[in-house]
Amino acid sequence: MIKSIADLTLEEKLGQLIVFGFYGDEYSSEIEKMIKDYKLGNVILFARNISSPEKLFNLNKTIQQKMLEHLKLPAFIAIDQEGGMVTRLFNQTTVFPGAMTTSASDNLKNAYQIGQYMAIEMAALGINLNFAPVLDVNTNPLNPGIGVRSYGDNPSLVSEYGKAYLKGIQTKLFATAKHFPGKGEASVDSHLDLPKVDLDLKRIKEVELQPFKTAIENGIKAVMTAHAIYPELDNKFPATLSKPILTDLLRTELNFVGLIVTDGMEMQAIDNHFGAVDAAVDALLAGANLILYCHYPEQQIAAVKVLKEAVLSGRIREEVLNERVERILKYKNELNLANLAKQYLDVKKNVGKIEHQRFAQNVVDNALTLVKGEVFKKDNKTLFIAQFPEAITLVESKGEKQNLTKVLQQEIPDFDYRTAKLNPSDEEIAEFVKTAKNYEQTIITTYNANMYSKQITLIKELLNQNLEVHVISLRNPFDLHLLPEIKNYVCLYEYTKNSINTLKNYLLGNLIPQGKLPVKLNN
Repeated sequence: MIKSIADLTLEEKLGQLIVFGFYGDEYSSEIEKMIKDYKLGNVILFARNISSPEKLFNLNKTIQQKMLEHLKLPAFIAIDQEGGMVTRLFNQTTVFPGAMTTSASDNLKNAYQIGQYMAIEMAALGINLNFAPVLDVNTNPLNPGIGVRSYGDNPSLVSEYGKAYLKGIQTKLFATAKHFPGKGEASVDSHLDLPKVDLDLKRIKEVELQPFKTAIENGIKAVMTAHAIYPELDNKFPATLSKPILTDLLRTELNFVGLIVTDGMEMQAIDNHFGAVDAAVDALLAGANLILYCHYPEQQIAAVKVLKEAVLSGRIREEVLNERVERILKYKNELNLANLAKQYLDVKKNVGKIEHQRFAQNVVDNALTLVKGEVFKKDNKTLFIAQFPEAITLVESKGEKQNLTKVLQQEIPDFDYRTAKLNPSDEEIAEFVKTAKNYEQTIITTYNANMYSKQITLIKELLNQNLEVHVISLRNPFDLHLLPEIKNYVCLYEYTKNSINTLKNYLLGNLIPQGKLPVKLNN
């Protein structure tokens, strides 16, 4: 048994509410200060904290030991490990497929297995709370923050795949459904500003809420809030700060008994409009248990101060604070702390298992989708134009750069290769078109062309010359919306080492596309 609420000082209670991010891949005096001096009780990991599995194991073990030493309570050690484009664990671990890749593989068992294998590797490394699955139903093709992080645009599909994945994750750790009450219809990224999801109540209940209801009915341990305004539910505050949404809807109407976690409070959606620090009080009063501060120590410290002032002034009543913290303690009682008695060699066999890696690659292979047209002709003289993608939303890591052309040049030397910027200039477009006239076919990749419109300009110019063009989407399949006249279109849904391997085998003629599109594209 761990401490009860009666054993905690006010400072210790407040510290349990905070999940803090930090810099570096080793336990430091800065982390020690946060735990010992400010009583902060939980951490979130990013790619910046992870240089190798062994170092991560030792870091997490030390964090737990120090939490128990100073606070007599274990920590939630959290991570955004969605798979695909939002992956924090790269080195010597399995890179798992993302949500839309998984649903495109058209096999529900894959979602469960991904969750289970992920959980085995994360639990071995000392992680106990995963901020996934994404249960946003991506109904807006131009949504800049979700896209392939979603299982699709159909609420039943998202519900079923989300349920399978969370059941796999929760064999070993806690899963988190996000972003409640659903922001698949948003047209603004919360990292950059505050989206407004202007839908009527009937639509919200039928589409947005369905995957969350399914997750709650299947025992999801945590729900993460959306930094978005839903005028039909609360026309003043975003979900993260809204009592009607978090308490009345999520707790009372949907009967959710688990942990309510905010998204990162430093995101512009909150910081620009409500103040990242001051909003901690509103989040707690709305119903949140865990408040996330991912990047800045000064904000983490200030948030505790602001919360304390709100308690002392009576704005936060003691019984409200106690209710929030008691729920945290209840779930901390369920944490598995077996790693504290282990060394890395004891768990190494569970990290980056060959079985896991083969499975992950197989899912990505099965997700490759021929949306329209024909498979390219392998023996034709071919020009290959590739984008060099990057992390394009702030939730992504730049932890592992993949160089598509470098890999393909080694494996398929018969093609001629060119690398295009995400937004090529008019001069570069003219040069690509001029070059393409010397080839029987051009294979060109796209990467979220809704954000980089010159990719579409380039393809349009190639098509205007009556050239044979084969388009391969490396990420959002919605690029086809922007240019329906594309005749030959293949989707990969993510840009990872697995998807590059899939593409290589497709181009070599060793792989026939079998995937099923999880979203509607034009007709």
